[in-house]
Amino acid sequence: MVLRADRSAASEVRADALSRIDSRQLRILLAVVREQSFTAAAEKLNMTQPALSRSVQLLEERLGIRLIERTSKSFALTQFGRIVVDRAHIVEREFEQLLNEIRSLQDGEAGSVSIGVGPSAIGYLAPAIRLFQEERPRMKVRIAVDSMEANFQALLDGELDVISTALNFPDHNRLVTEELAELRNVVIADRGHPLCGRTNVQAAELAQFPWIFFSSDQMGYERVASYFAANNVEPPQPAIETNALDTVFTLLNEGRYLASVPSIVLERARMTGLDAIDVDGAFWSIIIGIAYLRSIHPPPAITSLSLILRRHFETA
Repeated sequence: MVLRADRSAASEVRADALSRIDSRQLRILLAVVREQSFTAAAEKLNMTQPALSRSVQLLEERLGIRLIERTSKSFALTQFGRIVVDRAHIVEREFEQLLNEIRSLQDGEAGSVSIGVGPSAIGYLAPAIRLFQEERPRMKVRIAVDSMEANFQALLDGELDVISTALNFPDHNRLVTEELAELRNVVIADRGHPLCGRTNVQAAELAQFPWIFFSSDQMGYERVASYFAANNVEPPQPAIETNALDTVFTLLNEGRYLASVPSIVLERARMTGLDAIDVDGAFWSIIIGIAYLRSIHPPPAITSLSLILRRHFETA
């Protein structure tokens, strides 16, 4: 069979192609994409490389289109390959959700859910997680802490079930987003900081001190930079980057650093000897919520978590 990688290849896809696709072939294709290597994917799946290559080739033959452009050193997904991989992620997640729902019925709400959060999100998520596990004591929760950008991609790649984050990313037809609350960001520092306790602190004064930012949080940095730009002040460059809120608090206790965090974690910050600085004008706000992959029936665990978070913000 001649395989095509251009748009006209669509006409060659057999009408019964879907019934001829083996789900194992899709899993193998996803492994190749994740590992970016046929050899590494074969090792990951505990199979020989020729067998793995043959599986991908057979999938291409059954669809009548080329999925991967191979060279001696690398490969790249074709236009059709990207479409198939996107859909394969959905199939994989749907199957995992099916297994989780079966376990829930068999074992009394057992299973697992993977949640992606930003470094400061755990401040508002922790009480919700406690309530969630009180409702579903047999449900295991895995929490991945990373930047919004990284969590967004991990969700699309099927590595996470749901993310709780700022919703300032583009709409995506594979995702469902639910807004939960608008949170104001504040500038915090140690109570002994020269700017703490003063009123109406100017942007130019804030720029004179070293700043701590969350790692890989480009969106967060741009929001802070926009405040300084609006006040005709050169924005500060990150002096320190970290992915842990507790690390931010510890470093701020050293005296001279500044950082920006959602106001919802301010109470926790004050317990460690920190406080908000009264800045001139509004700093910035974010809409936070959850996002998860679109499916025919949203997983019960995600529906339950969403309701708990809504109740939490209504009473906060």
